[in-house]
Amino acid sequence: MASSHVKQSCVKCDKGGGIAICSGCQQQYCVKHFIEHRQELAIEMDQIGQQHDLLRRDLSKDMPEHSLFTSINTWERESITKIQVAAEVARADLQQILDRTKNDLKTSVDKLTNELQSSRELDDYTEIDIEKWMKNLKELQMIFETPVNLNILSDNDSQSSINLITINTQLSIKHSLQVSNKLIHERFDTVYGLTNISENGLVAQNIGDNYSRICGKNEYSSSVHQISFRLDEQTNSCPFLGIISLTDVLNLREITLSSANGWLDLDYPIINGKTQAIVFSNRTIQSGDEVTLIIDCDNQEILLEHHRTKRLIRQSINLQQCPFPWKILVALSSKHGSIRILNYNKST
Repeated sequence: MASSHVKQSCVKCDKGGGIAICSGCQQQYCVKHFIEHRQELAIEMDQIGQQHDLLRRDLSKDMPEHSLFTSINTWERESITKIQVAAEVARADLQQILDRTKNDLKTSVDKLTNELQSSRELDDYTEIDIEKWMKNLKELQMIFETPVNLNILSDNDSQSSINLITINTQLSIKHSLQVSNKLIHERFDTVYGLTNISENGLVAQNIGDNYSRICGKNEYSSSVHQISFRLDEQTNSCPFLGIISLTDVLNLREITLSSANGWLDLDYPIINGKTQAIVFSNRTIQSGDEVTLIIDCDNQEILLEHHRTKRLIRQSINLQQCPFPWKILVALSSKHGSIRILNYNKST
């Protein structure tokens, strides 16, 4: 049997003599075209070498600045500015508290000085007076020598990765307001609306379908006074708690009381009868909470201390809008709104 023979030819010219196979592309070439094929591969190799050299050269240079560097630089500048602003505010708040504490102490010392001078000039004093003055002097000296009880609050709830700071003014209240053991016999007195006053004037409850307003019996025009309350409001609204000028007591039936100052909630102040909050945020004061209303006639301001959250807020009083004497004012919402005066109220 005759053997079959397959002719091999060049992929370029179809010649069959001197055929070589490239081990890379597996194509068949004649001698001439095999040499050309190798030359083409050499040219491609040179091009690869050039690209390699270019890359090595580029790597020896500094890499181009990434766009994120600009964002990081902007973040750094803005963060530094925020920190500087927070620090300036904290320093200013701290200095204000220290100055106010010093002024309060100076006022107390001046009052004692006048009392001592008057008693000495009139030769009107006894051992009891001397003992009282000595006790007052020791207390004032202790206040002067004791650092103001303050600390720094870190804003851990901030969405920023940097916690900003503020001065915790709540701890300074015992320094700025020195309260003695003299009890205030405050009671609910004047009423507008259907209100049940019970327990010798300590409890007021709205029993009507509309709001009611209740004033205390005491008048305040000097010194500092603290009156504590427990709120038993059973509705979705908070009671108003604050002060009113004696000149406005006869106008409790009016819709707006121009001398009313206080709060419907911690973030809902009422100033001169007008609301200051644009939107009523979520309630902070809840049924069963205890609060202390601080009437600071000497500094012409009122403060509200919310014991559960340990928040202390203050409000300056314009004496032209709300002249002395002041009286406490409570406004209860319809049916079931109730408030109690607690029996550990004090005055200084």
